[in-house]
Amino acid sequence: MHTVTTEPAVRVRGLRRVYGRGEAAVVALAGVDLDLAAGRWTSIMGPSGSGKSTLLQCAAGLDRADAGEVRLAGVELATAGETARTLLLRDRVGFVFQSYNLVEPLDVATNVALPLLLAGRRRVRAEVDGALAAVGL
Repeated sequence: MHTVTTEPAVRVRGLRRVYGRGEAAVVALAGVDLDLAAGRWTSIMGPSGSGKSTLLQCAAGLDRADAGEVRLAGVELATAGETARTLLLRDRVGFVFQSYNLVEPLDVATNVALPLLLAGRRRVRAEVDGALAAVGL
């Protein structure tokens, strides 16, 4: 039996992120609410400096918000223990940065397979090739 879930893959509520303090403070996110459905493509667009990267980094657990809630695959990131959070991010989050951020001595296929290798799982060439083909590489 296949179970269908209606919970979003990512749920953000009241997300706030401020850089700096006092008069130098810059509000990057001011109470953002967002649901991202599993298996769907979503584009986040806006002018430079509007908080797109900050939102994505907080939603993916790469940065911590100053206030609000981020639930990833049903897990509240702020209250998850460090080990649970690390495993969740390793197993459920992929991130493509604006700059390449590849591990320099590794070829592209090994960079793609790196999360599998770090998780102690076997690198399956067909899966790596499929992931690369999906993005036109």
